[in-house]
Amino acid sequence: MADSSSAAPPWRFWRWKLHWQILLGMVLGILIGYSMARWAIATGGVRGASNVLEHNWLRLLCKTGGEMFLNALKLIVIPLVTSSITLAISVIASRQGFARLGTKSLVYFLSTTLLAVLLGLAFVNWIQPGFTGAEPLLTQEKAKQIQETFAVESQRLAASAALHDERSGETLFAKVLGVFKSLVPANPVKAAADMDLLGLIVIALFFGYFMSRLAGPVRETLQNFWQGVNDISLMFTQFVLQLAPLGIAMLLAHTIMDNYVSLAAEDRVADLVGALWKFGLTAAVALAIHLFVVLPLIFYTITGIGPQRLFKALMPALFTAFSTSSSNATLSVTIDCVEKNAGVSRQTAGFVLPLGATVNMNGTALYECVAAMFIVQLFGYQLDFAAQFLVVLIALLTSIGVAGVPSASLVAIIIILNSVSKQLGPGIDLTAGLAILMILDRPLDMFRTAVNVFGDAVGAILIAKTENEPLFQKSP
Repeated sequence: MADSSSAAPPWRFWRWKLHWQILLGMVLGILIGYSMARWAIATGGVRGASNVLEHNWLRLLCKTGGEMFLNALKLIVIPLVTSSITLAISVIASRQGFARLGTKSLVYFLSTTLLAVLLGLAFVNWIQPGFTGAEPLLTQEKAKQIQETFAVESQRLAASAALHDERSGETLFAKVLGVFKSLVPANPVKAAADMDLLGLIVIALFFGYFMSRLAGPVRETLQNFWQGVNDISLMFTQFVLQLAPLGIAMLLAHTIMDNYVSLAAEDRVADLVGALWKFGLTAAVALAIHLFVVLPLIFYTITGIGPQRLFKALMPALFTAFSTSSSNATLSVTIDCVEKNAGVSRQTAGFVLPLGATVNMNGTALYECVAAMFIVQLFGYQLDFAAQFLVVLIALLTSIGVAGVPSASLVAIIIILNSVSKQLGPGIDLTAGLAILMILDRPLDMFRTAVNVFGDAVGAILIAKTENEPLFQKSP
């Protein structure tokens, strides 16, 4: 007897597989957002379109629904990360495999992130999107005008960057030490409230390790508690995923409305916007090559499995990452795909993926490098090898400490630009040009988040392969 789901008419989209439902939601969200933005421009003009949309009921509905969906995903992150890491380490440590698994993970993370940064550096030096003529496209005066357009965003980023770079004379060595300092949070409750996953992961690592050293009823009680937290987190993930197509549609509709109107309002800096589109293309192509060529090639070389099976297994996670621009919010979906579709064990997925969502930012590191070099080019500067090596090094280090939330990489770019400004000489402030990146930041954030999540998932599968786990035993 034929499967009733396969015999269902195509118009019954609720019977489709999840990744196709999410894709449908993305398409509908883009169409609604674009249509509303065009309507707002036609009604209020280019300058008044933002005011027309500000109190529009459909925009407010999409904004509220999208934020509720994003918050629901984020709600799962803390219990899922802590329970997954604790359970994974409690099992791995008892088998004497913790050091081996940790070493493999870190080697993979550093290697692929370094490849991503070098790829971005090669593309931005080849295409040179910031150079379009003999005269620099950006001066300190023009940069200040653009900053005024994005005054609120600029102030927010400056405040965020101050948390990472409190002393103007802070050295690169001090920044590296700052990353290690963040590994030990003074207050785990505050770390959870601030979504400081790096600190929480360290706490969970130690908790799981020492839990493996317990015996008798105490260990059994703790094991059952964390197992219950993990099971409930995964059940909640499944519930939220049922709402993913609708939530993603609303999230994208709101994003397209606001960003399209912002782009349309920038016709007074046409030359800069032209260079910005060239930069966007440079970053997108470099990210696409890392996503569709570099990582699949590494995957095929080690596993011998065709990349098409990999993409099919990870489609829901990729679509969710692209739509939410948050690797943390996508973490529960990624774990679900890697375990159910790729066949990775819960111990390996529970250890590698939360750690990767915090420290393995392939797309972010690549984007930081391209964006920083683009700003430097806009001001008309050519960096020598030593200065470009500094950009690569800081991009590699800051990508580890950047939170997996939308636009967090802009804070890291400020740190890179501050360091390069000091190298170029006194009186130079490259961070003044950062505001221009905000015009295209959201769509590029969607691309780089998808690369981040894909890199984490590939890492988990490859490490499972080296642990001789059976992979892809069933079709996703």
